[in-house]
Amino acid sequence: MTQPTRSNGLRANSSGPTRWSAALALSLLILISASASLAGAAEPQAPIPDVESLGPQVGAHVPDFTLTDHQGRSRTLMSLMGPKGLMLVFIRSADW
Repeated sequence: MTQPTRSNGLRANSSGPTRWSAALALSLLILISASASLAGAAEPQAPIPDVESLGPQVGAHVPDFTLTDHQGRSRTLMSLMGPKGLMLVFIRSADW
């Protein structure tokens, strides 16, 4: 049995461009929906800390300390202090 033809001579089957377009659009819609639901299921991010309440603030006096530097030598606040003061910078190392 042959399939009926349209007036333009093309066969009226289910694999035409319209069917492929609809399948592609449906596939994209499913993919986008799945991506959105996965993104919503991600762990909530931690709140940004209030830096005004963490550690010594700019211009504040810090207590005397003794720490070991990267070469193993002991350093105190007073041994690091210069004629204009001291700027402390804390950097988190990857090998903590």
